[in-house]
Amino acid sequence: MALIKLPKFRINLKKLNLFPGLKKFNLSPALKKLRLRPERKKHDPNSPLKIAFYTDTYLPNVDGVVNAMLAYREELTKRGDEVYIFTSGTAKDESEYGNNKTFFFESLVFPPYPQYKVAIFPFSSINIARKSGVQLIHSHAIASMGLAAIASAKTLNLPLVGTFHTMVPKAGFVLTKNAFGKKLFSDVTWGAIRQFYSPFDLVTAPTRTIEKLLNENGITHTAVSPNGIDLKKFNPSHDGNVIRTLLGIGKHEKIILTAGRLSDEKNVNILIEAFALLRKQKEARLIIQGDGPSRPRLQKLAKKLHLDKSVIFTGFVKSYEVPYFYCAADVFATASTFETQGLALLEAMASGSICVGAKSLAIPELIQHKENGYLFHPNNSHDLHEKLLTALNLPISSKNRIKRNAIATAGKYSKEKSTDALLAAYKKVL
Repeated sequence: MALIKLPKFRINLKKLNLFPGLKKFNLSPALKKLRLRPERKKHDPNSPLKIAFYTDTYLPNVDGVVNAMLAYREELTKRGDEVYIFTSGTAKDESEYGNNKTFFFESLVFPPYPQYKVAIFPFSSINIARKSGVQLIHSHAIASMGLAAIASAKTLNLPLVGTFHTMVPKAGFVLTKNAFGKKLFSDVTWGAIRQFYSPFDLVTAPTRTIEKLLNENGITHTAVSPNGIDLKKFNPSHDGNVIRTLLGIGKHEKIILTAGRLSDEKNVNILIEAFALLRKQKEARLIIQGDGPSRPRLQKLAKKLHLDKSVIFTGFVKSYEVPYFYCAADVFATASTFETQGLALLEAMASGSICVGAKSLAIPELIQHKENGYLFHPNNSHDLHEKLLTALNLPISSKNRIKRNAIATAGKYSKEKSTDALLAAYKKVL
């Protein structure tokens, strides 16, 4: 059976003009109306900027992230900008700290750190940000509020900036003491952080040390923007004798102070062990200011070392009391190996305290050994003891020199200068 070949036809649809009514119809305006993401507008540098801070931690928590955000908000507001805060929290938190620019989202407690909460469904923040006319999203979070920040920036087509505040890849000790397990946790966590920050226009680091770490782990769209402190609040003018009287500490006793969240990564146990050695040579008191999940274990350690009358746990103190504690201290010490910057350390330096810190992560960027403070080998209570003793035994001339240098170092991190650096980072993405 032979195949039947049909003749070839070419049909010109334009000539047929089957739908003459649609001949001049232009779909472009209709498509514009269907566009899901608004067109990104160029910000006028001479006009105020509306910024949304997204965070997994906020008041009543007291930590470096919260203090940094509060300092930025105060300074940005003073300059005429507007800052909105979107945070995890409870109904009680909202009733106490919520307002027309601070929004709390229902949350669950994060078991390893009960003072921190994970927002259940924070994505309603998108509509709030839209109605508020937010022009830039800044995420200070990497958990649920961080995901909400990404969703808001994507939906509203806004610039997205993130700040890497917490050294999460070093938190493997929470799960395991095994070296391989910690390494595996670090590698997996860096991979997750790299993925998290991939949609961001810019990621800021509070120190050069942390920016370098980010770059080494594949996060290269970065800038250094240090967190700042209030130099009008933290300075040597406060009378430290107020604290001595309040806590019943004699004038002949030396005061060692540490401050911050009491959790394993802060290594306060190393400081208590060093203090036990120091007590054999000096009449001294150790003030541990702050609270957290490690407090019961630290109190038990102090009692075991017969220091329960020499170590004072104050819990978190009122904001206006903090400068008096710094000025009362003969030495401020931190054994933390977790710091991305160290705001408490800067506050102590600004107050004229002689500071001793672990030679780890960002701390050596602030403390120059023997110039404006002292560094000790991390996790080494004997070396920390030696540095504490050295600091306490300094002749008055050396002590004054180190204090002057420490105050000068802290002056570089005023909230005004830090806000200048933050706005310079924002300009890169606006």
